[in-house]
Amino acid sequence: MANMKDDRSGMVETGTLADRDTLVRLDRDFVERLKIADPALHGALMTARAMPDHVGRKDEAELLIALSPHLEAMLGEVFGIETELAAIRAETEARTPVHAVKRNFVQRQAVKTWPDPSGFDGAGLRSALRAEGVDPFTETVFAASVLAWEKAGDADRLDLARRYAAWATLTGEGRKFHTDDVVFRVPHRVDPLHLVPVETIERDGVTMLRLPETGWRARDGFTLTDAGMTTEQALDQMNYCIWCHAQGKDSCSQGLKDRKTGAFQASPFGVSLAGCPLEERISEMHQLRAEGMLLGAFATIVIDNPMVAGTGHRICNDCMKACIYQKQEPVDIPQAESSILRDVLDLPWGFEIYALLVRWNPLDIRRPLEKPDTGRSALIVGLGPAGFTLAHHLLNEGHRIVAVDGLKIEPLSFDPMEPIRDSAALFESLDDRVMAGFGGVAEYGITVRWNKHSLKLIRVLLERRTRFAAFGGVRFGGDATVSIDDAWGMGFDHIALCMGAGRPTVLDIPNGLARGVRQASDFLMALQLTGAAKPSSIANLQLRLPVVIVGGGLTAIDTATESLAYYVRQVEKFALRYRVLVAERGEAQVRSRWSAEDAAIAEEFLAHADTLARERAAAEREGRAPRFAPMLDLWGEATIAYRRRLIDAPSYTLNHEEVAKAMEEGVRFAEGLTPVAVETDEFGHASGLRLRGPDGEITLPARAILVAAGTQPNTVLAREDARIKLDGRYFQAVDMAGNPVIP
Repeated sequence: MANMKDDRSGMVETGTLADRDTLVRLDRDFVERLKIADPALHGALMTARAMPDHVGRKDEAELLIALSPHLEAMLGEVFGIETELAAIRAETEARTPVHAVKRNFVQRQAVKTWPDPSGFDGAGLRSALRAEGVDPFTETVFAASVLAWEKAGDADRLDLARRYAAWATLTGEGRKFHTDDVVFRVPHRVDPLHLVPVETIERDGVTMLRLPETGWRARDGFTLTDAGMTTEQALDQMNYCIWCHAQGKDSCSQGLKDRKTGAFQASPFGVSLAGCPLEERISEMHQLRAEGMLLGAFATIVIDNPMVAGTGHRICNDCMKACIYQKQEPVDIPQAESSILRDVLDLPWGFEIYALLVRWNPLDIRRPLEKPDTGRSALIVGLGPAGFTLAHHLLNEGHRIVAVDGLKIEPLSFDPMEPIRDSAALFESLDDRVMAGFGGVAEYGITVRWNKHSLKLIRVLLERRTRFAAFGGVRFGGDATVSIDDAWGMGFDHIALCMGAGRPTVLDIPNGLARGVRQASDFLMALQLTGAAKPSSIANLQLRLPVVIVGGGLTAIDTATESLAYYVRQVEKFALRYRVLVAERGEAQVRSRWSAEDAAIAEEFLAHADTLARERAAAEREGRAPRFAPMLDLWGEATIAYRRRLIDAPSYTLNHEEVAKAMEEGVRFAEGLTPVAVETDEFGHASGLRLRGPDGEITLPARAILVAAGTQPNTVLAREDARIKLDGRYFQAVDMAGNPVIP
């Protein structure tokens, strides 16, 4: 171990950690070090590795928690970050009083003693607490003071603290004053039918749902719209978790099961509460991070979820739905997971730690390090989440991988083999980011509610593997760039089809193909792949207000928010270029080739741009973000029209938080409406959408109609190659002998 410590900087800085022989050496050194430090634990690890299928889940949890401090110490030495890791442990420990006071004092005493503190004078109570030593008035000082008063048995000061805690926790003024503090934020009961606090309004003769204007959030452009929780807030969630892996009740990971039948329970909306699809060890992760073991927690995540950069906050929440807390707010597991990844990346050599642990992880008793080269090769068709995740696992099994994608994949601007000390060097502003083509639907479909820098992390993880190669602009099947026979001729042993969704569902209604009507997926792809959202782009993507989105899934939600953000960007770009051209050529020449329709649209865009410019100027004077949502609301906004109720919509039943976030941008939701026909103006452009509702037909004004009515499976290959059979809408599954089977 001493020798490894002596040359650790050389291994990190020269990139030799990418070599499998070095991984073998690291693993051997870890095992030898463990044997010296804790012989019993060493024996348990060796036994578990020899017979992993004989290790119970609770025993495995105890083993990986016991191993984590040893792994963290070794990684600290290898990367020279012992000081940083010690600081994280100290900072985490310093938060312990906050968690203790929140649970035992605020939740169990203050809010129960004073359930209605609306008449309390918060400012006066705060001044009194300051006079008693709570100064500066922070949650850590407050918590430390409460613990000291409890130890001293100071009843008067504790009563003062209870009154203030009740006011800060239960009143609107108190919550506003302590927006970022976790000590005064307690879980509340949830009502499945009212997960989004909407109000009812009437527009164009239709009753709609929306968030009250006081809950609207300012958005300007296409930078990241949700940075997620702070580390302190994420730690609060981890301490809120009851770490039930010790009792074998970690339903977030293994699903919430019926005690009598053993079957998965269902949510009030009929969604199976099966927990994390990867069975990630969530409870263990929470315990380790809450105890200050950042790298131990991260290594625990990547046992089951090595592509953690592609999951977490704003992506998946099956774990959260199956949380043991069913009648009150669940633990926000995705936020906790994403917070751990961010904290690791913030360390010196953070990305290299990630790159190492997905190839060598001694906490993984089944595959602690990648296997040697098997000489077998696979062709992966599609580089979306399924494709890049499969590529990683096949690489770790020792196979050679070539991945192809129909999108053009832009080359990286740096050598992925070069060690990366500062992960921030990989990133740029999402507003300026050029679509690189890697990631499939995660690149062109998802919006900036998710940090797309994660795609670069995943791409570099793969591209620095010597047995991996990726090619863009390649279509697979039939007479395409590469056919099945071509692949066999190249010597591939296996072809994996990770081609994603197929064609979208088209509305078969009169004027369904009129100008102004688009598929929502086409809109999102055009917006992102062409760069239309960027100020410098001249891509042709016209969108007019009002916007009506047909559908109730997450694609409809994303389309609604991005259409509003794009409208602002579009009219500002138009106005700027119009004025430049007028200055160069004169107004008459600029307008000379416009049709009557062109002129009307131009006047509309210019008038709206002037209004937006005035709001920008006012916001700059007042030192705030511009508030465009009220103006967009006045001009027609974006309305989601769904054939059923909001609580029946897939977006609500699967991830209601996305609905709430969209409504924060002013989006409206109209229930019980089925499209009947598109109405057009004298130019043949969409002017409204006629819909059938419970009280008859109505017409919503709509200059843009974006259809998000679902997609079909991508089975084009079956139409191009007679050897590929279908079973209904899907590929026919076959056994190893080629005989049809039912999965």
